[in-house]
Amino acid sequence: MRPSARDGCSSADGAGLCLVAVPGRQYRLALLAMQALLDSTWKNIEPALRGRVGAAVFESWLAVLRPLAMERGVFYLEAPSRLVAERVQQFHSELLEAELSREFGTRVGVSIQARPDASLIADVEVGPSRPIVDPSNRTAWLALRALLEGRELPSTQFLFHGPRGTGKTFLLAWWRSARRQRVAWFDGEGLVRAFQSAFREHRVEGLRAELAGDADLVIDELHRIAGHERIQRELAKVLELRAERDLVTVLASRHHPHELRDCDPSLATWLLAGFVVRLELPSHDARLAYLRALEGPRSQNGRADPIERLAREVRGSYPELKRAWLFERNAQPQLRDHYFQLIDPRSAFERVRDRVAEKFGVPADELVGQSQRRVVSHARKVLSWLCVRSGLSRAEVGRYLGRTRAAISYSIRSLTDELENDAEQRRDLEGML
Repeated sequence: MRPSARDGCSSADGAGLCLVAVPGRQYRLALLAMQALLDSTWKNIEPALRGRVGAAVFESWLAVLRPLAMERGVFYLEAPSRLVAERVQQFHSELLEAELSREFGTRVGVSIQARPDASLIADVEVGPSRPIVDPSNRTAWLALRALLEGRELPSTQFLFHGPRGTGKTFLLAWWRSARRQRVAWFDGEGLVRAFQSAFREHRVEGLRAELAGDADLVIDELHRIAGHERIQRELAKVLELRAERDLVTVLASRHHPHELRDCDPSLATWLLAGFVVRLELPSHDARLAYLRALEGPRSQNGRADPIERLAREVRGSYPELKRAWLFERNAQPQLRDHYFQLIDPRSAFERVRDRVAEKFGVPADELVGQSQRRVVSHARKVLSWLCVRSGLSRAEVGRYLGRTRAAISYSIRSLTDELENDAEQRRDLEGML
């Protein structure tokens, strides 16, 4: 279902959280007014800047800057080249911050970036070896990088928490790809299933010993263990054993331990024993880098303005950015070609597959197999629908399900027709995203 112009935006954190690709008319007018304010503010401080650095320096380095946006107390400027961006950031950022703060009457930071057509396309790509790093996740990234570089740290346990779509999983995947040691990886649902199986087969001690083994341990989506009291107690024992052996443990959760529902006190104690870092929603710089990576070369050739507009308007998570970007592309048929896939599509597919399998009580291998049982067929439709809504293409879903793109499109259309007459089921399935 496409969002309408009436959907508008909602305020979530004081900065505003725009959840759709086409905001309401009032929001667009507000954005235009903000851009006009930024342009006029920049013109107002130009004489002071010229007087402080001299006419020659001003014309060479500062006159070429262009205001992009202002968000969370940061004034974003664009430079015509990487050289100009780096030099101004190094030598003139304090002056810019002082003059802008004086003009606005409050403390203002400055961020300067190079125009996309001044960079190689590789510089705007994002992948496992090129994570997006900005103030929203810099502390977490620095901690993981210090771990990679073998620096001595006061703890070997890290817990990163923050809202859905802040890039926690992607950051952990980057770290795992760069880590030379063996890494054992679990997501929250996989860990729950592993312990449930161990309880049934009376081999809990063996699983506990495996988790406390020599390999680095990563547990993503830790919040999935909420309400599983017995599993929480066992995990607390695992973390205690790993701490005693000084083994690296990296955890990620949507919630702080104090906010985790029905969290066992012993587990909460161990979760708080190491580094605890919160990740925030991406800043303007991160959103712009993400969208440019998705767009590819067009972000440098004729599509710079729409990409910049999306980065200003959609102040949400990475999945929300991607949905807005896909919406805009689908609204313009000439743009419907293959795009750079930021996330690992197979990992995304497998995460959704496992959730659907658990939701409908069908084995994952049967879900991607040839079974035509009614419950399996329906679950397969849901899987296709959720994967496409998560940003995968129909061709990718078809490849992993062993079906044609046309078959996937038919399944999605069939389920969409069902959901139009069943609002309760639609809300239930949307809750799985």
